[in-house]
Amino acid sequence: MLAACDAVVHAAAHVAPWGPDAPFRQVTVAGTERLLRAMDPAARLVVIGTASVYDPRIPHVLVLEAEAPVAADRYLNAYGRAKADQERLVLAAHPDAVVLRPRAIWGPGDTTLLPRILARVRAGRLPLPGGGRHPMSTTHISSLTTAVAAALERPAVGGPVNVADATPTTPARLIGMLFEALGRNVRIVAVPTTMAWAAAAAVEGVWRVAGRSNEPPITRYAVAGLARAFTLDLGRLHRELEVQPDVDVAWAAGELAARDADR
Repeated sequence: MLAACDAVVHAAAHVAPWGPDAPFRQVTVAGTERLLRAMDPAARLVVIGTASVYDPRIPHVLVLEAEAPVAADRYLNAYGRAKADQERLVLAAHPDAVVLRPRAIWGPGDTTLLPRILARVRAGRLPLPGGGRHPMSTTHISSLTTAVAAALERPAVGGPVNVADATPTTPARLIGMLFEALGRNVRIVAVPTTMAWAAAAAVEGVWRVAGRSNEPPITRYAVAGLARAFTLDLGRLHRELEVQPDVDVAWAAGELAARDADR
């Protein structure tokens, strides 16, 4: 079936902040290898990558596509390593493919980002490293689908392309607006970043010694994503794919809350 397609959008991956390398390698890397063998080499290929291929150990302000991937030992989890290898594999085989790098995808249907944050609320309080005050790029699902459509329509564009809403926000603002839309009175409690990092490292150590496969309550990957500035340079998205998606955070939070109420 794939051999007959003139375009392929590849979104499959094993997505989790924690776990052994094997399932990430089997699904994300080996699965992509099978896809590349099955599809027509002349077909347009758009891969949903991730901004997690950037170095998670440092802050990023308007980070450029050329700054990733990085060395394997810089990544904090198997997800980042596998997505970096997937990207290398795709662009080695198909230099004309587009690898979209969204960051913090959210919106209707989100089962990863905001549900995990909501699950951390205890007694009306949500601890956030650094209070969630640093600027970050986020990507509403509508912005990602707009970028996918644009990539399919512009075959001359290849390589990695950052994807995010044009207006950065902060974790505290995004989460606060979602709580407000849900009618929940939740107070964000600032946790010193050094304390959060040390706690995450300690918990991960305990999980490894115990051989536990379930997700720890806190990980360095989560701390890194919330505790530092992380904004993407969107030049390629705006100039080459010719789209400048943005979303009104308050409206989108209200839409998400309304859908949650309907369920």
